[in-house]
Amino acid sequence: MSYSDSFFESSLIETIRTQTDLVALVSEYLSLKKAGQNFVGLCPFHTEKSPSFAVNPVKQFFHCFGCSVGGDAFHFVSKIEQISFPETVRRLAHKAGVPIPTPTEASHPVDTESEAIYQINEAAAERFHRNLVERPEAQLARKYLEERGISKETIKGFLIGFAMPGRGEMIAQMKTATPLLEKASLIKKGGNGYYDYFRNRIIFPIRTVQEKIVGFGGRALDETAPPKYLNSSETPVFTKGKHLFGLNLARGKKTLVVVEGYFDAISLHQAGFSNVVATLGTAMTQDHLRLIRRFSEKVTLLFDPDRAGVEAAVHVAPLFIENEMTAEVVSLPKGQDPDLFIRKQGKDAFLAKLETGELILSFVIRQAALSSSGSIAEKTKAISGIFSFVRKIPNQMERGYYLKAISDAFGIEEKDLRTDFEKEKILPVGAVMVSVTTAKNYLPEDEKTLLALLIQDQMDCTLLSLIFPDDFTTPEIKNIVHYFWDAERQFWFFPESLAGRVSDSDQSLFSALAVLEIASENRGALVADCIKSLHKKRLKREITKTQTQLKSAEREGDRVLAESLQHTFFNFKKELSQIG
Repeated sequence: MSYSDSFFESSLIETIRTQTDLVALVSEYLSLKKAGQNFVGLCPFHTEKSPSFAVNPVKQFFHCFGCSVGGDAFHFVSKIEQISFPETVRRLAHKAGVPIPTPTEASHPVDTESEAIYQINEAAAERFHRNLVERPEAQLARKYLEERGISKETIKGFLIGFAMPGRGEMIAQMKTATPLLEKASLIKKGGNGYYDYFRNRIIFPIRTVQEKIVGFGGRALDETAPPKYLNSSETPVFTKGKHLFGLNLARGKKTLVVVEGYFDAISLHQAGFSNVVATLGTAMTQDHLRLIRRFSEKVTLLFDPDRAGVEAAVHVAPLFIENEMTAEVVSLPKGQDPDLFIRKQGKDAFLAKLETGELILSFVIRQAALSSSGSIAEKTKAISGIFSFVRKIPNQMERGYYLKAISDAFGIEEKDLRTDFEKEKILPVGAVMVSVTTAKNYLPEDEKTLLALLIQDQMDCTLLSLIFPDDFTTPEIKNIVHYFWDAERQFWFFPESLAGRVSDSDQSLFSALAVLEIASENRGALVADCIKSLHKKRLKREITKTQTQLKSAEREGDRVLAESLQHTFFNFKKELSQIG
């Protein structure tokens, strides 16, 4: 992303950049840990099991060595939020407290559709909340919340609201263009015109970790008006299987407790459990896990001990195994969901219940054994299904542990069990992973090191006076080296606002070198060695080139040219020997 063609002044871009802490910014989206000169974490742009995402706090650049995405704060926000550059600038400016001059309609594009929906959702949430607190039509909703033990403080904290029973309240209250309200899934179009999507429902705003409202969940007050729970339809900013209710409050906790419903999460938060999230009433997805693992190391799943609960565990077990995430299952008493349990049993009982967590695959094995009949056919079928989970485990010792657990649970000889398991030997997940070229290790070490030091501002560019851009032989490196070379005046320099000048094609390598760890106790000696290496390589290339020209001149009988080339050849040889 080059900023040279942006309608924003370069000075404004640079001000925003200098007042933005990239480490703090990225930490809003994923957990980072200090590692050497960088901060590292799991990449938010692709699924991975080991951290390959690095942020350099000095140069304010990030790079993922797994998927090669990299750049500065503008690149990060634009990529992770999937928003335009102008919108990114405005968002970062707001966070940094940098005022942006009011644009004219001709010089500045309007806000994107996504940003417009965010703004509409925010206004709608405030309207829903005022409805609940102020409108007489919401009396039944207020009574319902009171009966479920939801305090006024909690209502305010979650901005719980109420959608009026009428069909056209949203259009009347919002004063917003109808197409945008429809895009935001706040109204729908029917045979008799537009009508409110949420009607006579308690409303729960669904927020991202950055506190943006992406959609809503609604609980019906009229039990005869299905469905009981209704989520926003899919919009440009909302997909049900990609969001977790309460994650904005639970972010940063090492363990997340996952429940199914809004009231489950709200009641537990109210009781002091701030590490609880809800799946919006859906089964867990790969996107949910990708979101969770940015912030947490372990997940506790609360399931009912019924068939549906077991099926839910069976559904998500492969996801946790494949992502090598630790997950435990806590079973609640029959007929009690987390909301009811915390209200009846209290905080201490819930804490004690959390201590009874069982590893998810152990839970699946035990429940499968309990539900299967005593026939060998039933056992064989159940065990075969569990084998598919065990084969996904990359660690051999762990696979052995679960094979023994299956043997014990089903009463099958472990030796026979292992024999059957080996019959259909399948490589475990991770055993056939394609290796990723990291840290651009195909690049010459001397060229890579010098350019990294230049980018990271860890060397005096005047030290490069013995070499020239053409001494860098790798095209990718040479492209970036030219940012530091004044071709007109023929000298090296440090350009201002370099980040905004790097082209999209150079961005991946630039960001990789910006976060590259350079291990050296003597930085000056390292620079000198790299410069010497490039100098020697150039001389060797010149010697080889001169030798070829000399042989050609001798074959053609051009004695004058041959003598000149021979003189040049010996000068190069002498210079090379002096370098050592």
